[in-house]
Order: sequence, then C-alpha cells, then structure tokens
Amino acid sequence: MKGLDKKALKIGLGGVAAVLLMAGGQANAAPACGTTVSLATVLTPGFTCTLGDSTFSAFSASNAGSAVVEFAAFSPTMDGVTLSRDGGTFAPGTVTFNFMVTEAAPKTLLEAGVGIDVATMTPTTWTVTTFNGIATTPSPLSNSQTGDVKFGLPGVSTIDAKNTTTILGGAAVSSLTDIFSEQTEHLVPEPASLSLFGLGLLGLGLTRRRRS
Repeated sequence: MKGLDKKALKIGLGGVAAVLLMAGGQANAAPACGTTVSLATVLTPGFTCTLGDSTFSAFSASNAGSAVVEFAAFSPTMDGVTLSRDGGTFAPGTVTFNFMVTEAAPKTLLEAGVGIDVATMTPTTWTVTTFNGIATTPSPLSNSQTGDVKFGLPGVSTIDAKNTTTILGGAAVSSLTDIFSEQTEHLVPEPASLSLFGLGLLGLGLTRRRRS
C-alpha cells in the first residue's frame, strides 16, 4: 500500500474512532429531566437526569402512591422539583421524598425553599425538610406554609434534599415542592430569591389546577 493510501486509511479510521467515542459519550450521558416523570421511573436504581447543568439522582420515597415528579427551571439560577399526585391527594400517613442534586461545577448556594399544597386547614399537616442537613425556617412547616434556608455557601457541588410529611386523615395534600437558588462562582450573587420561589410555586399550582 502506498504511503499516501496508508495515511488516508489512518485518517479514516481515526474519524470512525472519534465518532464511536462521541456516540458512546452521548449514550452514557444522563438524559434531560422530563417535565413530568412517574415516581416509579425516578425510583429505578441508577436513575439520573439533568436540568441545565444540574444532575438529579438518588431518589427515594415512601407512602407516595402513584405520584409523579415534576422538574422545572424557573430561571437560569433556580430549579424546582415537585412530588405531586397530579390532581389527586396523598393518603394519610408519613410520606418521605429525598433526592440529590449534583452541580457540573461548584456554585454558591444562595437559598433553598419548600412549599406544600394543602387544600384544608384542619387537620394540620406537618412537613420537615432539610437541605444539606439544615432545616428550613420555620420547621416544621404546617399546612400551606412555605419555608426556606438562606445559605450564601460557596463551593457547593451537591445538595441533599430530604422531606418528611405527616398527613392526618381528612387532610388534602396534593404536592410538595423543593426549589434551589444558586449562582456560579464567578458571578456576583443576587439578593435572596424568595419572591421568585413564591412565583414558582404559584405557577406550579396554577398549572396543576388547569390540568385538573
């Protein structure tokens, strides 16, 4: 084989190898989080999905029934995850919902918040939520309260969210939402985003009521 032909063959094989490597990388990458995913799907061992540059994983839940998980990006720096009965309500008992968020690069975690959608004022529903082991203020939350944690912590790569909700008979609890506000390290942090958090919860509530 002539030298020119050998060189062309090497270039061709190199191109094929590059395509195969790229295809393999895409196949191994976590899929984008769907807007609404069944709880059974996210509880599948090894399930991960991405929303922007955030990867969600390590989901666990108990007594949540046939719930769904809703993912939303309220702004470039604010993501939200909702455990919802999608028009229905959770059965009485203790409902848990936990997950991890891993950032592509360390960020400054500005704030995290939680809200529960309860259609009844009595009996009281209680929710205890922690982000990276820190409980919200107030804690526990009751009925349709919202609570938050203001961090201002630099160099955060993972967020560990844990929710435990106690539902008594007669309480109509339809959803629980966790929201995170963060900035990449090289940006100047914005003021706390609790107003955006409230708007995000309102948007989710209106969306669910429109579907039902």
